[in-house]
Amino acid sequence: MHDERPSSDRPDVDPTTGGADDRRLATVRGLLAKAEATEFPEEAEAFFAKASEMIARYAIDEALVWAADVAHRGTPEELRLVVHSPYLAQKAVLVAAVAQAHGCQAVRLVVEPGRGSEVVSVVGFATDLRWVETLVTSLLVQLTSAMLAASPHGLTPSASAGWRRSFIIGFADEVASRLRQDRDEAARRADRAGDATGAGRPGDGPAAELVLVERSEEVRSEFRRRFPHVRSSWASRGTSAAG
Repeated sequence: MHDERPSSDRPDVDPTTGGADDRRLATVRGLLAKAEATEFPEEAEAFFAKASEMIARYAIDEALVWAADVAHRGTPEELRLVVHSPYLAQKAVLVAAVAQAHGCQAVRLVVEPGRGSEVVSVVGFATDLRWVETLVTSLLVQLTSAMLAASPHGLTPSASAGWRRSFIIGFADEVASRLRQDRDEAARRADRAGDATGAGRPGDGPAAELVLVERSEEVRSEFRRRFPHVRSSWASRGTSAAG
């Protein structure tokens, strides 16, 4: 398996914005690049953890600004990411896990069999889509490195494939748990700051938790509008508890 970065089709979303947003994005990308480059799993985890904490804080700040600016609120948009073989279904699970942790919804789009790639569409607010795209791009590289480093020797091709499927699903579960925890903690901190100072939320707006619920409802509504006939799909969790 080779290092890969998903291509994206996002005509309605500019992943780079001016000023502070550019600096934030550059800082996060720098941390993720260090996580990709290191040969030591503990270092990679530490760099990713710091990036996740920063993304969560930035995402909550952006959500609170959105809540306060009623007259100029953005609406949910669509990001399309392309993932490549092998293990398409399991990689789609990773994309969906990252998307859900950031208040977005994802769906695998039907493609012709044997193409070797798959499109995953993610619906969410532009600010959240930016972080989803940034994370997925890096995590697929980190996944490859971690999987190759941990892969046991001497397995049959079938057993190796089962181990790798299990590894990817476990990787996705761990990533999603980390992202959700950081997002929840960032929301709690924003609310504590607002309660303590009386000015921690833009425009003295609603609590972060309520803002996230409102945004999630808008995302679900837009997702249903764009994809009214979604069906459940199945992805093997592999055959290896060790994986």
